Amino acid sequence: MKKKALLLASMVVLTCTVGVTALAVGGVNQLDISPVKADPAEYEITFDWSESTTVDEVVDAEGDHNYAICRTTSRGAKVEVVGWYNEEGYFTFKGASFRSLRLSSTKALAEVGAYQFSHITGFAIFFSGESVKFDSNNTKIDSVVSGHEYKGLSIKPSDESGFFTKGSVSIASLTVWYSC
Repeated sequence: MKKKALLLASMVVLTCTVGVTALAVGGVNQLDISPVKADPAEYEITFDWSESTTVDEVVDAEGDHNYAICRTTSRGAKVEVVGWYNEEGYFTFKGASFRSLRLSSTKALAEVGAYQFSHITGFAIFFSGESVKFDSNNTKIDSVVSGHEYKGLSIKPSDESGFFTKGSVSIASLTVWYSC
C-alpha cells in the first residue's frame, strides 16, 4: 500500500512539474481570460519643403482646384492633407495657393493614390503671417500658435477639421501625430 501511495505522489509531483514548466516556457498568456490591450502606437509625419512632400493639383467634379499635399510614411503608405480650393488663396505652401488647409480628404483627391488619416492625435503647424484658427466638429482653437504642439486630440475624418484664416499665411511645415 505504501508503494502505491508513493508511486501516486510521485506521479502528481511529476505532472505538476511538467505543467509549471510548460507555463514558464510560454503558455502563461493562453490562460489570460481578459488580456490587457496596449494603447495604439502613435506615429508622426511632417509635410515640409523637402522633396519627399509633394503638392498635386486636383480638379474635382465641380471644377474646384484643390491640392493634395502628400508624403509617404515610414511604413510605406502615402498620406495627404488637402489645400482646399485654389481661389481666394489665403494660404501658400510650396508654390500652391489655397483657401484652407484640411486634415481630411475628399473622394476626388483619392485620384492621387493617397490616404487620409483615420485618427489624428495632434498637430503642430509652422507658419508666418496673419493669425490661424483650427476648427473641427470636436475641437476649436481660435488662435493657433506657430510651432506649438497641440497633442492629446482625437480627430477623425468625419470631423471636417482644418486650418482657416482671413489674412495671408505662408506655411513652412505641418506635423501630424496619428495612430492606426
